[in-house]
Amino acid sequence: MIIQKKELLESLKACMPGIETGSVTLQGADTFVFHDGKIFTYNDSVSVTIPIKNESLLEEGLEGCVKAEEFFKIISKLPADEIKFLVTENNTWLLKCGKAKVEMNLLDFDFESRLKNLNVGDDWIDLDDDFISAMNVCRMSGNKSQLSGIYFNGKDVLSTDGNQVNLYMLKSELPVFWVSDNSINELLKLGDLKKMQISGSWVHFQTDNEVIFSVKTLNSDSYPYDKLKKIIDSTDLKKSELHANFPKELSSAIDRAISFSMNVLEHPVVRLIISKDKIEVSSERSSGKYNEKVAWEKEIESEFEPFIIYVDAQMIQSISQKTAEFYLVKGPIRNGKAIPRMFFVTESSKHLICTFDLDEE
Repeated sequence: MIIQKKELLESLKACMPGIETGSVTLQGADTFVFHDGKIFTYNDSVSVTIPIKNESLLEEGLEGCVKAEEFFKIISKLPADEIKFLVTENNTWLLKCGKAKVEMNLLDFDFESRLKNLNVGDDWIDLDDDFISAMNVCRMSGNKSQLSGIYFNGKDVLSTDGNQVNLYMLKSELPVFWVSDNSINELLKLGDLKKMQISGSWVHFQTDNEVIFSVKTLNSDSYPYDKLKKIIDSTDLKKSELHANFPKELSSAIDRAISFSMNVLEHPVVRLIISKDKIEVSSERSSGKYNEKVAWEKEIESEFEPFIIYVDAQMIQSISQKTAEFYLVKGPIRNGKAIPRMFFVTESSKHLICTFDLDEE
C-alpha cells in the first residue's frame, strides 16, 4: 500500500501529547498503537486517539505497536512524499521510500487491554462555545501551588494559587472534575472541543474531527470549592472603597516597573499609589528604582484619600488583559493591618486578587 508522508506525520504529531519521552515506567507509554482504524498514545495521564484518514491503511486493517520516537523520526526524514508500506510475516513493517528501506519491529505488548481501561463510551455531553473561553480565563501560568489546575462544578469553573481566585460562569452545567494545568494547556491547543464524557478517573474530549483527547482527573474531593465560592460570593461590592476602570497605559507601566520589582513571598511585587487624579506605579531594589504616573482615562467621581497597595505584577497584568473594571474591597487582617483585595468583573467571570504587605517580605 502507498501512504502519504505528510498525512501520516500530521496524525502522529497530534498524538504526541500522549507520548512519554522521559523516564518511561509504564509499558507502552512511548509507543504509537495502530488499532481498529485509529492511532493511539497513552502515558497514564494523557491519551490521544486519532482516526486514520489514509484509505490504504484503513483497507489493510493495520494493527501493531511501534516505538514512537524512532518511528516519527524516520518517517519525517524519508526523502519522498509517498511511502510504500508492507506488513511482513515476521512481525515487522517494511517501509520503502526511494532508495531508502526501513524495517520497524512490532512490540509484543497487550495494548488492547490497556486501551480498554480508558472505557470511552457513547454517552457524550455537548460542550457550548464558552468552554474554551472558560479555560482561557481561568488558566494560570506558573501555578506551583497544590491547587493548580482548573476545577469544574456545574456552571462554575474555578482556579486559584492561594493569592488569586478566578471564577467563570458557563452557560450549561457540567459534571464535577478537576484537571491539571498541563492537561488544560494541551486541550487549548486543540481548540475545537465539541463533546466530553467522564469514565472512572478519566475525562474524554472529542473534536469535530473525532479526535479524542483523554486526561486523567485529579481528586476533586480534595478541592476547596465551597470555601473559594464563598469567598467570591460573600464579597460585597457595594461596600467597596473604589470602583473604577484601570487606564490602558497601566499594564505597560507595570511591565516596565517589574524590572525593579520587590520580592514578597516569592511574588514580583510593584507599588501602586492610587489617588483621585492618577495611579503612580513604582518599584525598587538594590540595583535601581522605577516610577511612572498614569492618569485615569475617566474622571473619578468619588472622593477618597490617596492610598498605597502592593500587587503581584504578573497577576494584575494577566487579569487586566481580560477586564479593566475593578473594585477595591476590604480584605483579611494580617499583621494587625487590613489588607485590601482587588475584585475584577466581566459579564461571565469574577477575579479576586490579594494585595501584599511589605512586612511579609
